[in-house]
Amino acid sequence: MDEREEEKAFIQQLQKFWEQRGVTIKIPQIGGRELEVFKLYKAVTKRGGLKVVSANKLWKEIVDQFSFPATCTSASFTLRNHYQKLLLAYEQKYFFGKEDGYIYDEEMSSNRKKTKIGFEEENQQASYAVEAEDRQHQQEYIGQPLITLLNQNYSKADKAETIFFIKKSKIQAQASEVKRIMLAFESRIDDELTFAINNLLMYSCNYSQSFLLDQYPQLLDTITSYIEDTIKQISYLNKSYSFKTCLQTIGQQQLENLGQQQRKSMQVQTDLIKNQNVLENYNSHISVIMNDQTAEIVRPSELIYQKKYKDLIQGNYEKKAECKHLEKLRTLFVALRNLAMIRSNETCFMKQDKLVSFFYQILLSGADQELSKSVLEIFSVLSKHIHLKQSVYMDPFMQKLIEILNGESYEDIGLVTETLRNLISISDNEALIEGTIGEYIDQLARLLIYQNQELREIVLEFFCYLSDLKMATRLSIAKHPKILQRLVAILSIGQIKNNSQKQQDSRNNQDKINEKHVKLAAITLNNLSQAPAAKQYLLIFEKELFLVAASDETVTPLLSQILFELSLVE
Repeated sequence: MDEREEEKAFIQQLQKFWEQRGVTIKIPQIGGRELEVFKLYKAVTKRGGLKVVSANKLWKEIVDQFSFPATCTSASFTLRNHYQKLLLAYEQKYFFGKEDGYIYDEEMSSNRKKTKIGFEEENQQASYAVEAEDRQHQQEYIGQPLITLLNQNYSKADKAETIFFIKKSKIQAQASEVKRIMLAFESRIDDELTFAINNLLMYSCNYSQSFLLDQYPQLLDTITSYIEDTIKQISYLNKSYSFKTCLQTIGQQQLENLGQQQRKSMQVQTDLIKNQNVLENYNSHISVIMNDQTAEIVRPSELIYQKKYKDLIQGNYEKKAECKHLEKLRTLFVALRNLAMIRSNETCFMKQDKLVSFFYQILLSGADQELSKSVLEIFSVLSKHIHLKQSVYMDPFMQKLIEILNGESYEDIGLVTETLRNLISISDNEALIEGTIGEYIDQLARLLIYQNQELREIVLEFFCYLSDLKMATRLSIAKHPKILQRLVAILSIGQIKNNSQKQQDSRNNQDKINEKHVKLAAITLNNLSQAPAAKQYLLIFEKELFLVAASDETVTPLLSQILFELSLVE
């Protein structure tokens, strides 16, 4: 059955579902087109259902899967509303396997018009069910050590499933609990660390009362110390050991004295280390990953420092430790990411040189994708305070950003673009960013026509800064075969808007976004026109600029100045 037949069968089943409840449904329209109900249902249930999507604010992500026209400015609200009316009861019945009584069959039979009281009752019942489930789990786990619980979780988990240290309710920070969190990071006791990371994550997500780090000046110090020790205990973050590393430990002179059999023995033990690497066997049971097989390995020559070699095999691979440390570290970095998003905390982070240094090292190593993603989000905020010339990571950091920018993940590309936009706003960083323009200008030119408007706006702001620097930089932008063409195309958005909505008194949010994009494009073109060598490339678009200047009064002064500069070209 192909996708079209599957969609047709779904619609028929949905209509039958409502007919059994005495309701006749009609597929609604959005933006002049019939809503793709089957696509909407799959997108929501794939993410765990309506409750999960709404709680995690994933509606915008779902809207991006639909090609709605630009005039549809409230797509998230509209989709959620239609889903609640058409698909919520169907989801509860067939996706979650709920009984009809739970779905409030009586309300469904009266044109599906649920009252506010009905929704409150449903939410209350769902809350009771969650609390009952929590009490049951608490009874099961009381008195059991943490290692036992972790092993139970790993044995029950499906392949590639991650264990998160999160709670279900938001809490507000209390001075006594924050003090306990700091003591936990200092003591390194497992149960206390779990409590500390859980609560810190919840504090960082509590938007009703921001968690301000300057009220707890010692907290980041204790977290930094914990991160440093934890990285040392996670081998692949602390650089996986290899045969080459082992040889360097022994020394080149001693290596020359080793026979072929001794070299082979060392290689066997190095392969054992590689096989025990947590990342490469991440979905295996802990007892398999950490199974001690060293007893059968032939010991190397007496020329090798036995203590160092023993530490190499055992010290960095303690049984059942790395998975636990890794999960805690990942969750801690999510909490740090959330805290960095609070503007008042930015200065506190920048004062922690050692912590920022760990951020650089984790991003540059790329050893763990989740940690790197959290760090990249942190840098997208802190970059407005970073002076690259004062950092020892200046060159590798820029190369890493350019590498990600030229990658395929548009989410990471958006974060890098935002980071570059913030960096170039600091005068000390201008020369370095100008010097590497040839390595990223092609990708930025492609992003000018990317469908995500927020990303496009960041790129336009970056070009505004970049086009206001050296004349050579302006010429490089003007000479690019696509940038001028796309900037002029963005200008035409304002022209179309004014022609189509001339009689309207109020403009929606989409109009305001378009207007900002048009102004940013006009400012960039105006900056480029100040470079004498760049004017010959702008002359090609003189007619288009004149038409926009005559029809869009919001950018007429800027475009008139450009046209004046072009008129001086002989």
